[in-house]
Amino acid sequence: MTTLLAHIEIKPGREAQFEDIMRDMVQKTLSEEDGVLRYEYFKGQQDNFYYCLLAFRDKWAFYAHQNSPYHEGHDFGAVLQSIRLEYLDPVQGACPLPETLDPPIDSDTPSDMVEASKKYPLSIASWWGQRL
Repeated sequence: MTTLLAHIEIKPGREAQFEDIMRDMVQKTLSEEDGVLRYEYFKGQQDNFYYCLLAFRDKWAFYAHQNSPYHEGHDFGAVLQSIRLEYLDPVQGACPLPETLDPPIDSDTPSDMVEASKKYPLSIASWWGQRL
């Protein structure tokens, strides 16, 4: 499974446009992708800051989401100031999501998934290996 928290800063005055795009993205993602477990947006305390909690069946489902036509079909450059993806590992017994895993890329991995793995490399923190 793959879980991420996106830290998103929006250009001033673009909040309504960003929220419209996100409503469309969430609707299409939840109706068209079977590998998504959670896809939720939140407003932050600081002006123009948002967060998105994403959880996918595996990293391949996340990469497929990133490569989806509706994900590429919006003008994010018009609204985004910055975005940072942070991979998360659910605390077992305190979160219903399974642990974040990084299955290997092999010779059978489709080229679009290999390219996505370069663009959005999964990062497992070393201390996560101390899972109970």
